[in-house]
Order: sequence, then structure tokens, then C-alpha cells
Amino acid sequence: MSDTRTLLLIADVLACTTSEELSKKMGDVAQSFGFEYALYGVRVALPGVNDVLQHIESGYPEEYQRLYADKNFIERDPTVAHALTDPSLILWGDAMYTPESFEVMEESRRHGLGYGLSAPVHQGAGIRGILSLARDQHLKGGDELVTTKAGATVLANAVHVAMTRIVWPKLTERRHEKLNKREHDCLQLAALGKSNAVISDILNLSEGTVKFHMTNLLTKLGVSTRQQAIALGVALGLVT
Repeated sequence: MSDTRTLLLIADVLACTTSEELSKKMGDVAQSFGFEYALYGVRVALPGVNDVLQHIESGYPEEYQRLYADKNFIERDPTVAHALTDPSLILWGDAMYTPESFEVMEESRRHGLGYGLSAPVHQGAGIRGILSLARDQHLKGGDELVTTKAGATVLANAVHVAMTRIVWPKLTERRHEKLNKREHDCLQLAALGKSNAVISDILNLSEGTVKFHMTNLLTKLGVSTRQQAIALGVALGLVT
């Protein structure tokens, strides 16, 4: 395909406004690269708490998706392990599978997902994404493979930007709803370095009331310190 056509398709990805549209457009670009299936997953490890948010947009066969979930393949999938620690693109091959992950390879190939590549996206310390493009035939080498790898890397970043904009608010919605207005105000001011005494003056509340709100917001966010609450607030977009 032409470079111009590639850019237009990726621009369509960036313009998506729903997760359904994003999944379709991602699949369209994948097919233009010669792949039948596309998947993008994002994992966000929240600071200060034992909590992970994750979301997957998958065009993989539904039977395989159910099998993957039922057998908890995510814990054995070598592409996932790679994406969590290494930002470099990885081509799928026999060498990446271990005896523990051999079943993942077998089932992938049985469902037409035996060959492909994965392009990780790393954002900060706790956000990890992965774009996987799959098909049932070996990948060609040479210039075509170089172009495909470059295109997959660009697509991965485009999908990540779109997914962050579309999906992120839904993932964090439950935590946004936990804080009432006063708790949110206290968190905002705490993030600016204000002490409880200063916050009480700004909000025209007693210092004891501010302390009460701070204690409540720590509990609601599931953290134990003021610093953790601020870090989590920034990660969730509660602090602007």
C-alpha cells in the first residue's frame, strides 16, 4: 500500500471517538499491512495502591478470546511478558515460547493466529500497552518486513493515544465518583503543597474538618499517605 494511504488510515485511528470505532479502524490498518487480526491492550499500574486497570480491544476470533480468558493465557503469553519490560517490537517465533507457554502457541496457531508481531508502548513508569497483529501465514522478509514493522510501531502509538482519550475516563470513573466536592478540593490544594492549615483558610473550613476530609479521601482512594493520594490523583486525572 502507498505511504499516503497508510497515513490516512492511521489518521482515521486518531480521530476515533468510540472504542467500537477504534477497534474497527485498527483492524482496517492491520489488514492493509497484510494481517487478518489486530489487538491492543493497555495496563495501568496505579501508584501507591495494589490496583491495576486494564482494557483490551480485540479483533481476534471470539472462540480464541474465550479460551485465552478461561485458561488465563495472559499469565503465560510471552508477548505480554515482553511488553511489560521491553519497549522494542517483537516478531513472533518458536524461540519466544517456553514449555510453560507452549499451549499458547499451539492454540494461537489452531485459531489462525500463529504468526505476527507485537509492538509495545511504554508511557511513564506504570502504563504499558501492546499492539499485536496476527495472521496464519509466515511474515515475509526484506523491505516489506521493514515497512511493516515501522507501520506497526506508528499504529501502536496512534491506537494508544486514541485509547487513552476514549477508554481512560471509563476506567477511572469509579474512582472519580468516590470523592465528594470537598474531598476533591482538599486533594487539589494538597497537590499544590498546601498544608491542612492553609487549606482550611482557603476553603473557609476548620482545620479539623480539613483533616476529616483528607482522612476520608485517603480511605476512598485506597492509599495510606498524603503523597500516595497526590500521586494517584495525578495518575487518575483527579489533580489538574
